[in-house]
Amino acid sequence: MSILTIPNDTIYIPMLQSFVVHSAELARMDKEFFPRLQLVCEEAFVYVLSNSFDEGEEDFVKVQIDIKNSYFRLSFFDKGLPFDSSLSQDYHIDDFSTDGLELFLIKEYSDSVEWINHGSEGKEFRLSFEIPSRDIFAIEQTVESKDRVENLQIEDIDIRGFKPDDAIKISRIIYRAYGYTYPNEDMYYPEKILNLNQNGELISIVSYDKKSDEIIGHYALERPDLGAVAESGQAVVSPQSRGLGLMKKMRNLLESSAEKLGLEGIVSQPVTSHTFSQQVNEGFGSSPYGFSFGLVPQKLSFKQIHQTLSQRESCMLYFKALKSRDRALYIPSIHKQMIENIYADIAIEYTNAKEMSEAKSGRVTSNYSSNWGIGVINVYTIAEDNFSQIKEALYNLLFSLKAEVVFLNITLEDATIDKLVAEVESEKFFFAGIHPSLLDGADAVRLEYLNGVIDESKIQIYSDRARELFEYVLTQKRRALG
Repeated sequence: MSILTIPNDTIYIPMLQSFVVHSAELARMDKEFFPRLQLVCEEAFVYVLSNSFDEGEEDFVKVQIDIKNSYFRLSFFDKGLPFDSSLSQDYHIDDFSTDGLELFLIKEYSDSVEWINHGSEGKEFRLSFEIPSRDIFAIEQTVESKDRVENLQIEDIDIRGFKPDDAIKISRIIYRAYGYTYPNEDMYYPEKILNLNQNGELISIVSYDKKSDEIIGHYALERPDLGAVAESGQAVVSPQSRGLGLMKKMRNLLESSAEKLGLEGIVSQPVTSHTFSQQVNEGFGSSPYGFSFGLVPQKLSFKQIHQTLSQRESCMLYFKALKSRDRALYIPSIHKQMIENIYADIAIEYTNAKEMSEAKSGRVTSNYSSNWGIGVINVYTIAEDNFSQIKEALYNLLFSLKAEVVFLNITLEDATIDKLVAEVESEKFFFAGIHPSLLDGADAVRLEYLNGVIDESKIQIYSDRARELFEYVLTQKRRALG
């Protein structure tokens, strides 16, 4: 971590840029990345000054840099004015005015943008960048490619955990199975797979063919925040290795690994353009707990290769409980019956918490993923100012960053939320399920704001219980959108 504190004056921009570039050099980042960092840090600093301080007001801005594996995070902390969303303007490249240019450039050159309220400690404007890494083709030039596994025998296959030498082989199997259409681009970078496994953010299980020295299957848990719940994904078996039950064997070891880590459960988000992946999840004992309209972008891209879907892909959300804990929840009365049904389906017990009053100041954060066109708002503390904080974050995401989908997660373990749920649903948010242990270990109710149109006739649901939940969410969506 590196920190620089400078006065709120644009004359310090060269010092800021020097600090950012020097930090990038120490991290041994590619110099091709430096111009992007210089441009964005300048625009972000100007943006913070413009929206946090009155003209002539003297104060300081703390700039913090965090470098973690393949991500470079740049944060601006200040104790100035709360952000006024009315100041944000949509910017068009052919405009003669420069109003809104800072945020336009920040959005174009950052992988994610977050506004974080730290209460009496002020606020944070955080930008995240994905550090380019050596891709599969750069590494494969020095690695002999084995396109086929001949005479494959089940006794030659070892189902085991990740080893460093597996990284390039995992990238190759992902590429051979999906081309460049797989939405998680980390899987195309062996160095990222290695780093993520080493720090526990990814737990990879592989099917290793001892005879050919190749990885012929992969299944993983994602834990970006090292929380109590992990998401399963990156499941692939090479085409010539299918029919041997490798997916089930890897899943069994994956669940065993999760239990050893003391995780509370595993979530997954199968698509709804077909029912196969939903069927697989239910076969593993997972149950539906939510639905996301338009989660996956319509255009998936990697380098110069593109795949265009007919529309944004919607996903069913599944959960498998592994470990129980005491829960006292404030269930919103408007969705009480459905939430009770979901908790019963996912086999999680809870008690109804006693009513308590709201705190005076709430804790609300928001972030935006430019690659996915998705905004997320999280409410960690219930308070009287939650609704205004949520509206401010929503307007930033919709009008400044043009988010196509916004998800809102509200804690169920802090205070009564009936009033807040009613308020946000008046802003066209609609119920989309629950999420166990999402917010600092607390359960949350999920709501969604859909800034677009989804053809519901293309959505396919596998089971009766999943359809019951989907139909309820669909009803809430139609009610919210009128």
